[in-house]
Order: sequence, then structure tokens, then C-alpha cells
Amino acid sequence: MEKFTMFFLAMVILLFAAGCTKNEEVLIKKQQIQLQELKDKVADLEDTISKQQKNLDNKKEFSYLNNFTKDELRAYNLFSKEKDVKHLSGFLPEKMVLIYLHSVVVDDVEAIYSLTYDDGMLPDLDNFRGSYYSEGFHLKEMHSTLDYRYYTSIKVKEDNKTENDAYVELTVSIGQYTSSIIYGLKKDSGIWKMDILHLMEN
Repeated sequence: MEKFTMFFLAMVILLFAAGCTKNEEVLIKKQQIQLQELKDKVADLEDTISKQQKNLDNKKEFSYLNNFTKDELRAYNLFSKEKDVKHLSGFLPEKMVLIYLHSVVVDDVEAIYSLTYDDGMLPDLDNFRGSYYSEGFHLKEMHSTLDYRYYTSIKVKEDNKTENDAYVELTVSIGQYTSSIIYGLKKDSGIWKMDILHLMEN
């Protein structure tokens, strides 16, 4: 009887221990599942934060000068302050078009005047300003800056380029819709300038 009792107690202890081990395994599995779910939630949260940050970055104030280098911005700032186009002597035609469009956006007529090619018919600043506003050219160019602010490409049309003449094509594509605008430039004393006087007369 005593042996049976000892055997019974031993079996109870073993079963209890086995039960505890099984319960611990179940608990560990539950904790592992919960931990994985938590990791997934953290990953989703990080992804959401990343997307929101990208949206915030995309909502930064637009400027046609956004992709300029520090040196280009420094040169532009000097030009903007002094209205001396010599500060832009190393700029390519595409960059000059972007500076021109930026000047239209900020309504810097004096800068536009400095960027305009003189074909011998360039009036003084006051008369230029009058023509710029009175002939409807200002409104037309403002519409262009809005239409092409999300341009997908800007490039010189190589088939029309010469040593002193260039045509820059600005293109915007939205779905199947594509639109382009072309600006002519002429080199004056080694500096590209906007050939827009004839456009102001039309």
C-alpha cells in the first residue's frame, strides 16, 4: 500500500510538471504571437510615418529654383540683389529659363528686364514695365508658370541650337495629357538671355 501511494504521488507530480510545462509552452507561443503582432504594428507605423514625411516634403513651397545647387543659388541671389546678369554668366539655357519663370512668379520685372535679350529694340525699364503689364503678356506668362510648375522635363532642342541661339522646351505630362512650351534664347556677350520682346508685342 505504501509503495502504491508513493507511486501515485510520483505520477501526480509528473503529471503536474508535464501540465506546467505544457502551459508554459502555450504561454510562450502566445507571447511570441503577440510580440510578432507588435513588431508588425511598429513596422506599419514606421511605414505610415515615412509616407507622411514624404508628403510633408512634397508640400514644401514650390520654386522653379528648387533644384539649383548652392553655387547656382548664390549666383542667383547676387543677380536678384544687383540685377547684374553677369552673375549668371556660367548658366545653361535651361537654368536661365527657370530663373526667368521664377522672376515672373515673384513679379520681379526688373529681373525680367535684365534677362531680356536686346535686339536693338529694348526700351528703357519704365517703358518695358508698361508693356509687360499693359499688353497682357504678364497674365499670359503667369498662367504658363502655373501650367508648367510640375514640369516633367526641361531640355534644349539640339536640332535648333547654334552657338548663339537656343530653344528650351518645357514639358508637363499628366496621365495621357502632355503639353509643351518653348522659349527662345540668344547669347549676349557670352550670357544666355530670353528672346521675349517679340512676344510682348503680339
